[in-house]
Amino acid sequence: MTYQAILDECERDQIGPLFWDLLVKVAGRIARGRPPEAYGEAAWSEEAIRDLAQDVALLRLIEESQLEYVLELAIDMDSLRRLLSHQVKRTLSRRRTITVVDRLLTRIGRMVSDADYRVTDVGREEFISLGGGGREPTNLSETELRRGALLIDSIPRLASRPSAERESKVYNRSDLSELVRRLVTEFNGILIRDVRKVLEITLTSWLPTILFDHKEEPADESNPEIGLERSEMKTMIKSFVADLEPEHRDVLLGKMQEISDDDLATRLGRSRPWVADRKKEVLEKAGNVISDLPPELHTEAAGLFLDELTAEEVLDD
Repeated sequence: MTYQAILDECERDQIGPLFWDLLVKVAGRIARGRPPEAYGEAAWSEEAIRDLAQDVALLRLIEESQLEYVLELAIDMDSLRRLLSHQVKRTLSRRRTITVVDRLLTRIGRMVSDADYRVTDVGREEFISLGGGGREPTNLSETELRRGALLIDSIPRLASRPSAERESKVYNRSDLSELVRRLVTEFNGILIRDVRKVLEITLTSWLPTILFDHKEEPADESNPEIGLERSEMKTMIKSFVADLEPEHRDVLLGKMQEISDDDLATRLGRSRPWVADRKKEVLEKAGNVISDLPPELHTEAAGLFLDELTAEEVLDD
């Protein structure tokens, strides 16, 4: 199998047997270094790896038109393998069966069953209230959900570690207990589904903390693999920033400069909910770009994001 043979095949058949064989090998190498249960698999069997490779081919390379992007950037077999590794990692990130919020809800479920709360079944949902009573179990409005997010925003959160095999706990036990107490007390009871929504709103400002972590050691300049990753990183970030909508660019630049949502809303002449929505959208996209890089490049990537955003701002002026 040669690089040119794969290129000829892709030009003729898009994804043919040579490309497929390479993709399966890359998927197996990446997957076997990760816990299978976190991705809905009992073990990384040959069948499970082929299923993963099929997801990469269908969901990433074809549906999201990433095949053309991969072939444009690749210059040899090594770089092609590297780019396919990136696509496999992105696919795996979507397949996690237990999310950060899911784990928090599991911990909350155990916590309220042992504490001074009453848990009432409401159809398929559960309603948490104080032991002495509570309101009628109804859904919170959008305004109330945002109020709940503001209410718990000051509770300390643990650092996010994107290079770890498992996501951070987010809150230690005492802080998570305080979070539940505040929500149940404020709304005189709350549905579990509304706790989920409040957490999802709140954690948009926590999940991509890798963008602001400048404590990593600098990458080894002599490592050829890191050199290739760095080259691809620069291309990805430059393209990502150039394709951002103006409002997403403004919000991302503001958050990387650690400007609060309230101050950012004032600067942009927008409401805080509008800023929160744009922040959630752009941080999820930016976090996806950085989280797939080696940990050694996270600091450099964050700096490059800021440089590119600043450069775009100057060009717009």
